Amino acid sequence: MELEIKTIHVIINPASGQPKPVLHTLNQIFGKAGIQWDISVTKGEGDATRFARQAAERGVDAVVAFGGDGTQMAVAQGLRGTDVPMGVLPGGTANLLSVELGIPDDLSKAAALIIDPKSTLRPVDMGHAVLRGGEAEYDFILRIGISFEGLKIEKADRTLKDKFGEFAYTIAGLESFKEVEPVHFHLTLDGQHFEIDAINLLVTNAGNFGVPGYTRSTKINISDGLLDVLTAQDKSLVSLATVVVKTLEKKGEEERPIWQARKISIDAQPPQPINGDGELWGNTPVDISVIPGAVQILTPSE
Repeated sequence: MELEIKTIHVIINPASGQPKPVLHTLNQIFGKAGIQWDISVTKGEGDATRFARQAAERGVDAVVAFGGDGTQMAVAQGLRGTDVPMGVLPGGTANLLSVELGIPDDLSKAAALIIDPKSTLRPVDMGHAVLRGGEAEYDFILRIGISFEGLKIEKADRTLKDKFGEFAYTIAGLESFKEVEPVHFHLTLDGQHFEIDAINLLVTNAGNFGVPGYTRSTKINISDGLLDVLTAQDKSLVSLATVVVKTLEKKGEEERPIWQARKISIDAQPPQPINGDGELWGNTPVDISVIPGAVQILTPSE
């Protein structure tokens, strides 16, 4: 069955990535196709989620997010539990969700995909995280990183992103690598208990780390109703260089998730910073669960 998109609400994060002629490009694609579309521009935290929820309640055919992964996550959160499709326009420093779903990084092509009747509506899982004690709750689509990943996000601040773009994460990663030390993790996965020492722990819903064609494991599926737990235990510089080379070459041995689960609890000694979809949330301990098929996203035809 072909999709029919006639009304679109676009949510734009003006602080995302590098300056682009967004409105002109969208008018070229949507306007010429006879699509009724309007926009909201985010100014502060919570805007994107609120705008998405309000647009869904008005009954638009699709809600579209322009921005990086943080903006995409916020819009998805507003659409969670609705049957309103989401469109993705990559516009941030990092656009891992679009890479994961095969969405073009070219703005015109990504916009054309949204109104293409042959596009596929893909159910995408989300994760839900609760910092222990209920002090805060968060949703995520891509992954949670603990220890090394948290330190990296702390160092990749806006100044570094504005100066170096997506390479800010590489620079911050190298700096963080000097500081990170092995951590003792206590894990509970679907009721089973494990302990492990590692410099990094990932709870991931998506396999891609930003390089088209490269995935940490072919077993990781953003639509399978499961979360995947991976760890890094070796801090040798040789190990780090190998990972970088494999990523750039888009090849090398596939990493396998150590575990898959629907409910995950993580404690660490000492407590570690948590990075969720590129945002710092706080410190461990944390309880995590999967929300299967939480949002429907427009993707290229299969």
